[in-house]
Amino acid sequence: MKLRIQDNSIRLRLTQTEVNHIAQGRKVQSVVSFGRHMPTFTYSLIPEGEGGSISVTYHDHELRVSVPRNDSQQWSTTDQVGMEETIAQEEGQSLFILIEKDFQCLHKRPMEDESDHFPNPAAS
Repeated sequence: MKLRIQDNSIRLRLTQTEVNHIAQGRKVQSVVSFGRHMPTFTYSLIPEGEGGSISVTYHDHELRVSVPRNDSQQWSTTDQVGMEETIAQEEGQSLFILIEKDFQCLHKRPMEDESDHFPNPAAS
């Protein structure tokens, strides 16, 4: 799972295997290690709950994005590319969340393994 953060936006991109885990109701998680004496940073996508909207928490060096099971099930088993949510915050701020299926690039990067990415619909 790839994580991209810019200002008040978070974008997660998942491979086919990771999307299948979500379809099965399982959590997908990635860990970044900064070295032996530094805390790790964990980010995860969790299908949970039956209703509501996408939510985000950050605690103990873990960024958790939670998605209602019914929404994640529909997304993971259809051609739907992404799910998104804008979460209102204090003082007029908002946090934008985007969760997407990760497609193969049209211009291949020699060092990146895209074998588990979704076929790019524009590649035909």
